[in-house]
Amino acid sequence: MPEKLIVIGGGTAGTSVALHVRKKAPDMDITIFTKDKHTAYSPCGIPFVLSGQVSSFEELIMHDVQNYKDQCIDVQTNTEVTAIDLPSKSIIANGKQFCYDKLVIATGSLSLIPQIPGTDKKGVYILRSLDDGQKVKDAMNNAKKAVIVGAGPTGLEIATAFIKVGIDTTVVEKAPYVLPCMLDPDMASPVQNHLEDLGVKVMTGFSLGSINGSDNVEFVTIGKEVVTADLVILCTGTMPSTCLSRQAGIGVGETEGIKVDSAMRVAENVYAAGDCVEVMNCITNRPCLSPRGSSAVMQAKVVAENVCGGSMVFGPVLHPTICLVGDLQVGSVGVTSNVAKNAELTPVEGKAKGLTRSSYYPEAKKINIKLLFFEKRLIGAQVISEEGAKERIDALSLVIKSGMTAQQMLMAETCYAPPMSAIVDVLTLALEDVIDL
Repeated sequence: MPEKLIVIGGGTAGTSVALHVRKKAPDMDITIFTKDKHTAYSPCGIPFVLSGQVSSFEELIMHDVQNYKDQCIDVQTNTEVTAIDLPSKSIIANGKQFCYDKLVIATGSLSLIPQIPGTDKKGVYILRSLDDGQKVKDAMNNAKKAVIVGAGPTGLEIATAFIKVGIDTTVVEKAPYVLPCMLDPDMASPVQNHLEDLGVKVMTGFSLGSINGSDNVEFVTIGKEVVTADLVILCTGTMPSTCLSRQAGIGVGETEGIKVDSAMRVAENVYAAGDCVEVMNCITNRPCLSPRGSSAVMQAKVVAENVCGGSMVFGPVLHPTICLVGDLQVGSVGVTSNVAKNAELTPVEGKAKGLTRSSYYPEAKKINIKLLFFEKRLIGAQVISEEGAKERIDALSLVIKSGMTAQQMLMAETCYAPPMSAIVDVLTLALEDVIDL
């Protein structure tokens, strides 16, 4: 009889595990259980459907159920797993028992809902699924004023989507500046200025007090201010979905994510991957969460290899992140100054502003870069521009992993052509700002 693999969760991690295992083990019996009615879609694309830049939510679906059937992968949609029994190597779903030889837990994350009055009113939404996206899209047709709670990447992408279609939008963020998990205050300032230039009202340093109205939201309180709103989007972060794992006796770490070893193993023949998992931070050497699609894909490759008898490991993470805020590409990797200081790593900063192309070449864009060093090695980077931010963040991620010093970075060869770069790249200017390292 072929081995049976059960995957709990139909998101990026779960479906990626199934597809990679299928390539390596053509005869393995693979079943995915998911509460959702869709599989393998990109939730990161939802703001761009709301803005009209992507025409429909269907375009966000990368693989439908039939695609998995064609690869002999059974997908049980609208099916919630209610129990895991490790001793009997089985799960319970829809009241039925299903046995496994190998199990992968990829239960993802849950939205954090503020503990304030009014979150249950009509017109208040979270954005976790395509169904959520469709509800917001429908609500936008009659919305005039919106409040977005949380100035992380998703919140700001939704804000710019709303402004694009003519909805008066306010963003409220309890931190003193936008994108607090990605940027330092000095780098966040031009992003906030850009949002305000687009017409978004930004209120930092405030928590949402209450959501008010009869059945439908009519206004919210922010500090002492009352803000009219007929649409509220809660982008207040996520937490690992681990209730099922806890009930099975599976341990969680200090971040509340499932504890795994370097092979992403929870117990014998049981693995976990994705937003529900605790991993290690490459810079601080402390446990952390990495709720990113790119992390989920990498973890899925490790799990698939090991499910099939391999010995692959998943290393510490750097959290390379990129988002689009209006016309600005905003990227970061490694740690911010606050995270570094909290980890007792006092950083040395190198900053520079420049252009993405030769100054005389048409359409050269401004670019702003900040580098953080500790003991002569890069531990963090932040880049803001209308072009080229992702490529620099990807390169700087490799630099951090390689352990290059500032001097070695400065002496690295770079390419030059007027339509694509300045003869002295802004990265070089930022390095020269700390060359005494």
